[in-house]
Amino acid sequence: MQVSITMLVENTTPVPNLIGEYGFSCLIKVDGRSLLFDTGSARALFNNSKVLGIKLEEIEDVVISHGHFDHTGALLPLLEQYGKKKVYAHSRLLLPRLFPLNNGKFKKIGSPFSHDELEQAGAEFVFIDHFSEILPKVYISGEIPRNNDFEDTGGDFQVEDNGEVQGDKLQDDMALIINHPDGLIIISGCAHSGLINTIAHATRMTGKNRILAYIGGTHLFNATPLRIDQTITALQSYDIEKLIVAHCTGFYAAARLYNQLGAMVVKGETGMVFKF
Repeated sequence: MQVSITMLVENTTPVPNLIGEYGFSCLIKVDGRSLLFDTGSARALFNNSKVLGIKLEEIEDVVISHGHFDHTGALLPLLEQYGKKKVYAHSRLLLPRLFPLNNGKFKKIGSPFSHDELEQAGAEFVFIDHFSEILPKVYISGEIPRNNDFEDTGGDFQVEDNGEVQGDKLQDDMALIINHPDGLIIISGCAHSGLINTIAHATRMTGKNRILAYIGGTHLFNATPLRIDQTITALQSYDIEKLIVAHCTGFYAAARLYNQLGAMVVKGETGMVFKF
């Protein structure tokens, strides 16, 4: 199995002509078949794909990790410019998402586009809430169980469901899992379910304990020192070759991970390519 993962959107980039943008997106190629995982929050996807010579019109499948704007923000223009695509996501993807402000009001942080707008532009939605194989040896995690006592969603997120605003457990947070012969490759947008919960679910569902790579957000940027300590201890119990942290990890958490875990930790940035 040949796998390559190109970071198309991440908060930062060391490469001239590429754009850093708050959000996450990567191109995943598995034995020549291309998937787009998330879209970032705005236009960086299109600039960076052009610079890197990636033809978005050739991508048939899009996987969306969860319903926040920084992962869905370029989905409608992608469809409008490059035509019909199959979109894999959780059934709660497009619920209105909110974040409370100090003045008692809410900031909208969900997808800027509705189901109808996306469908009219060519989205063929495939809603998946449970662990499912979408290509040979390529899986969507489905809802990720929250089985430890130190991880949370990473913020006071709210959702409007059936007209009622309530705390958002972000059940739609999902990862992509590739069962490579040398170990699992786990790609996550934000890991609102928890980095450790995500890894534990992937190993439990596949029966494979070796992690070739975890790539993506970890939502540790506002984690307490205690939570980071507990995360590091849990990571040390796994056989992980590369931990490629990005987007919502944060400088402090990334530095702590690197200092404790060493060269297995890589700061992921726009333009990076990983091959397995």
